Amino acid sequence: MHSLSQEIATLCQRDSALMTSSGSAALIAALKALDIPNGAEVIMPAICCPAVLFAIQMAGYSPVLADVSLTNFSMNTAEVKAVVTKQSAAVVAVHGYGHYCEIDKLVDYCKSQGLLLIEDACLAMGGSFKNKALGSFGDISIVSFGYDKVIACQYGGALLTNNEKLKKRAQEFLNQNEFFRYNDSPSLLGQLKNELDKLDDYIAKRQEHAKTCQEKLTNPSLVKAEYNSDVLYWRYPLLIQSDRDEFIAKAKNNDILITCHYKSLQLLKTEGFLPNAQKVSEQVINIFIRPETDQEKMLATINFINEHA
Repeated sequence: MHSLSQEIATLCQRDSALMTSSGSAALIAALKALDIPNGAEVIMPAICCPAVLFAIQMAGYSPVLADVSLTNFSMNTAEVKAVVTKQSAAVVAVHGYGHYCEIDKLVDYCKSQGLLLIEDACLAMGGSFKNKALGSFGDISIVSFGYDKVIACQYGGALLTNNEKLKKRAQEFLNQNEFFRYNDSPSLLGQLKNELDKLDDYIAKRQEHAKTCQEKLTNPSLVKAEYNSDVLYWRYPLLIQSDRDEFIAKAKNNDILITCHYKSLQLLKTEGFLPNAQKVSEQVINIFIRPETDQEKMLATINFINEHA
């Protein structure tokens, strides 16, 4: 397992990687390693996998939801500034849908405010931002090998850092909590190694599919994230103006597979209003751009969206 964890660390331009049972386990271990006070506020985006929120709560902290930008559907510095308080201790920066957030600016802002930063690259492993690997930013970063991730082994994750003290604390936490440790069975390790060996091909195929979506989605009412050819999309997200429930139902009747991740986590809370997150929650649809996605089916999906959205 040591050679694989080192390969993951090298891929993410980190000094070390600790294997975990999932991305959520990596996030919990990362939060515990930061040694912040129980109950402290941890800022996170309102549009992302709910597992991020639940992991923060499970670790004993109070999640604070920030809005997202409509340029990349991620939480950037402006959104963090809007919700930061004296009780804020850390920020979890998520690369939404695999599209990188403004992670360099978040690093600078967190340093200036004395906030600890966890980079969540669970949907963007293997991607890069300004020629630096995603997963290499912040005090600690996390990746996932779970279901439908860029590396999809249905199991596992990793915590990455350059800080020896944080690594030691995280390792101590994992040593005491078997549920969060990686099961290093030969079959799981073999599957992970096989996926890592194919990662470059996976990335190239996802970026090729994303380019096709960007170029061929021509309906003027669509709202697309700011496009860059180096973005490693998990799924291709866009906002539609028509009734989404009716649109999804019509797509299903035409054998077109479209999803609508994510709903705003603000729906789980009663205070505050995050307008961009609400807009994304109500209007977002996703196109599958997995490496194995059939080109003909993807083009049929694009044509359907252009005609009916």
